[in-house]
Amino acid sequence: MRSVLILSADGPLPMRALECGAAALLLRLGGAHSRDDARARARAFVEAARMRGERPRLFVQVAPVESREIDGDLEAIVCAGLDGVFLEGCEGRGDVQGLSVKLSVREAEAGLPAGALAIVALAAQTPAAVFQLGCYKGASRRLAALAMDESALPGGAQARAAARALLALGAAAAGVSALDMAPVSGEGALAAARREGFAGVIAFSEAEIAAIEAIFGGAIDKRP
Repeated sequence: MRSVLILSADGPLPMRALECGAAALLLRLGGAHSRDDARARARAFVEAARMRGERPRLFVQVAPVESREIDGDLEAIVCAGLDGVFLEGCEGRGDVQGLSVKLSVREAEAGLPAGALAIVALAAQTPAAVFQLGCYKGASRRLAALAMDESALPGGAQARAAARALLALGAAAAGVSALDMAPVSGEGALAAARREGFAGVIAFSEAEIAAIEAIFGGAIDKRP
């Protein structure tokens, strides 16, 4: 997945996003106060989108494994057409394995093939998570990528830079992709992210997709 576009399910989800050129769409469920409505909107979007012959891969961001919301999230959104989930607040291989077990149950209930749903771990959102970035090898066959989201990570620029480097190395060690998180400051930042070992970028705007696809789909420029 070179490009992932975030869509908020707090409100109506635009079907035009299926034409934006992104490799995948990530539906975020938002705050707990509107979570039931967001779950319903996300599921309806997936069910409508699955009828398209060509479409991006479809993911929903679910709550942390230990949270009260996770089972409700999975019950609501696991359906035909969903390609996988992004795991919020992932803090190591145990969280990936716990989610994999839950997905197996939901797949069986929904009549989906075993292992149909992939997992992308948002694996650097907390200090505890950063210290587990080297431990994902062999965690689950479902694990497709480790993804950055440093927005809540304390410690300043140096801590965030260290987390980025560890995530890229951890993903390489686990044999999965590393995904960076926008905002980015232009094409130079995108090219730098690719040189650092990231395989793609999660974007907040459709306007960023074309540049992401162009840079991550081309030959690597190793100049600083």
